[in-house]
Amino acid sequence: MKEVWYDEEVDILNIQVCEKGYWKSIELSNDIVVDIGKDGSIIAIEILHASKWFAGDARKVIDGARVVSS
Repeated sequence: MKEVWYDEEVDILNIQVCEKGYWKSIELSNDIVVDIGKDGSIIAIEILHASKWFAGDARKVIDGARVVSS
């Protein structure tokens, strides 16, 4: 895995799998977006409203991510 970061201001957890040329984003559900590379591979996963999904013990996921601000 390349990098995991959390933006507190907009409550987004981003899991960047690799650095490749971006092609497009696909919304899988209301809160999960997958970024696809030009070669068709998954390059990142964005989880919107992350604090809603990663609460309680699972909050470790957000706490372990690099915190960024917009």
